[in-house]
Amino acid sequence: MLLRSNVAYLGVLLSLNQLFIILSSLIKTNTVIFMSAAALVVGVIIVEFRGKVGIAFYLASVFLGLILTFDKVEIITYICFFGLYSIVKHYIEINIFNKYISYGVKLFFFNISLLSIYLIVRLFVPLNLFWWMILGAQILFFLYDYAFTIFINYYIETIRPKLKR
Repeated sequence: MLLRSNVAYLGVLLSLNQLFIILSSLIKTNTVIFMSAAALVVGVIIVEFRGKVGIAFYLASVFLGLILTFDKVEIITYICFFGLYSIVKHYIEINIFNKYISYGVKLFFFNISLLSIYLIVRLFVPLNLFWWMILGAQILFFLYDYAFTIFINYYIETIRPKLKR
C-alpha cells in the first residue's frame, strides 16, 4: 500500500512528466530532449517504487499525455519508445547479467519500437527513411542508453539521499 507522501510524490512527478510531454509539442526543436526528460521521470519512479508502480505510472502518463498534448502524432514516440524504455531497461538489467546480451536485447527492443513508430506515423504523415537514418538512430540509441544510465546513477547516488521523503 502506498503512503500518502508517496502518492503526493508520484503526483508531483506525474505533473513534471506531463510538463515535459506538453513542452515537447510546444517547442518543436527540442522534442527529443523533452521526451527523454519525461522518460527519465519514469526511470526515477522505477528506482523509487520498482517495476509495478513504474508500469502504472507509465500508463497514467500515457493516458494524460494523450489528453493534454497538442501534437497527437508526437506522443506516439513517447508511447512506443521513450516512456516504455524505462520499464524495459529496468527489467532487462535485473534479469540479464551479461552486458553484451543485455545490449542486444535493448537494441532489439529499440528496433521494434522504431519500426512500430514508423508504421504508425506513416499513417498520418508521409515519411521516407534511408539506410543512414536507421544507422544513425542505432548509434544515437546507444548514446541515449548511456546518458540514461548516467542520470539514473546520479539520481541514486546524489539526489536520492538528499530527498526527505
